[in-house]
Amino acid sequence: MSSTVQKTRLPSGITLLTQPMPDRMTVALGVWVRSGSRAENDGLQGMAHFIEHMMFKGTESRDARTIAASLESLGGHLDAWTNHEHVCYEARALSEHLPQVVDVLADITCRSRFDAVELEREKSVVKQEIAACEDDPSDKIHELLARQIWGTHGLGRPILGTVESVDGFTRDSLHANFASRYRAEELVIAAAGGLDPAELASLIERHFAAPSGPALVRDPSPAPGRPTVQHDDRDEQQLYLALGTPTPAYCDPRRYALRVLNTLLGGLMSSRLFQRIREEAGLAYSIGSGMSFLSDAGLLSIQMGVAPEQGREALRLLRQELDRLVAEGPDESEVEAAKMYLKGGVIIGLESVSNRMEHMARQELYTGRYTPPEEHVRAVLAVTRDDVAALAAEFLRPERYSLSVLGPTSEGAITEADWPVQG
Repeated sequence: MSSTVQKTRLPSGITLLTQPMPDRMTVALGVWVRSGSRAENDGLQGMAHFIEHMMFKGTESRDARTIAASLESLGGHLDAWTNHEHVCYEARALSEHLPQVVDVLADITCRSRFDAVELEREKSVVKQEIAACEDDPSDKIHELLARQIWGTHGLGRPILGTVESVDGFTRDSLHANFASRYRAEELVIAAAGGLDPAELASLIERHFAAPSGPALVRDPSPAPGRPTVQHDDRDEQQLYLALGTPTPAYCDPRRYALRVLNTLLGGLMSSRLFQRIREEAGLAYSIGSGMSFLSDAGLLSIQMGVAPEQGREALRLLRQELDRLVAEGPDESEVEAAKMYLKGGVIIGLESVSNRMEHMARQELYTGRYTPPEEHVRAVLAVTRDDVAALAAEFLRPERYSLSVLGPTSEGAITEADWPVQG
């Protein structure tokens, strides 16, 4: 199923991960930064994301238009994203263009000019992005829930920052933050597809010249507060409900059984919540659950959108389903179906060189070693009905969940009287 993965610590200090696949004619290469938005104080909220934007606005040898066309003109593409824990610059191209891919990625991640005019222009772009998130209730509700659960910790702050924090960015503050975040020791480069590891290592050493700023100061692990219920009575067409509870982190072996639990709870069209609340009761067009595993924390969340007058009924049915799973556990058949779904997702994902590249990188960033997909599949298949029942009894108790509500109701604000939480 998997070809050999090699890990090399290059003389520069950059960690290189490669998975050569001789039968492929394409390559996926990602430059991963070990820190994301959570490693920011209040005044620097959104800095990691803003630097990511500025990397595409001009280097010593390329302007923004040339960067945009650099791989597209070769039939490839270039993308980037920021989350709470990492930043990634990802390219996909024909294998024959690997030298150009490395050249472009090295240029934007090591030699961006942080031009003052472009900086002010990009502030306007990012503030529009913040406004778009504020206007999108399906995005905003998750931001509100994160703030409820993680409070003032970095995980509770918006990845984009705020209008005020973005306005305060200067060329000097960007340079200083960049010099700490993008040191060679903070970079993981992962590549999968038609490639020669030795050639790639040589290209990286030739093109990459990471900055040498002071080591980044890491933030502490989060300490979630007690669950709460908060309602933002905003004028929307629907009522948006999001619930969440902390779970173990990525390295906890229980994550496999938690993934099975999440899948049968709300991860499929055949899941408990989809069938009960959407198909049988007709209360929600959109409903589901999700898992997020981080380096030192995790989150199990449930989200749905309902008509304003049906919010309390939807919460009542949700509580019934959670109570039932806590008391009775899942059926053997739904556990097996969830395991097969997860197995299929891993195996189907292996068809993509981009997925293989991301798998390698995440394993390195979260565990420091590579675990083949086959081992993940075996761990999922080893999950028993009793394993899932035990986790349901622990993590599905309704009183564990914070509830964030966005939108109008016909009978006043939703409070802890409607969703009693743990004191």
